[in-house]
Amino acid sequence: MVYKVHWLRRASNELDSIYRYYSDHASPRIGTRRVGKILDAVELLYTMPQIGRPDGDFRNVREYRYIVTLSYRIYYFIENNDIFIASIWDCRQGGKAIDTK
Repeated sequence: MVYKVHWLRRASNELDSIYRYYSDHASPRIGTRRVGKILDAVELLYTMPQIGRPDGDFRNVREYRYIVTLSYRIYYFIENNDIFIASIWDCRQGGKAIDTK
């Protein structure tokens, strides 16, 4: 079964921010490469959505899972045959990846 992947606005904005940051501070090629690695990781979810590790911190909201690539946790949840990319969190940051309010 192939699942359909949807990017929530927050995750899409975070992906754009990652690209802009590396394009501005390194080069557009580096920005493209970083984003490409994230998209490659997300591509695995199309056929293996359970590959991600459940994150117990957000169980009270819904079952979020995450996969890791580079220094990023890519948070997502599954509903029926759809996967929703909720957030891309740089593990080097402090705080919470997902606002549960």
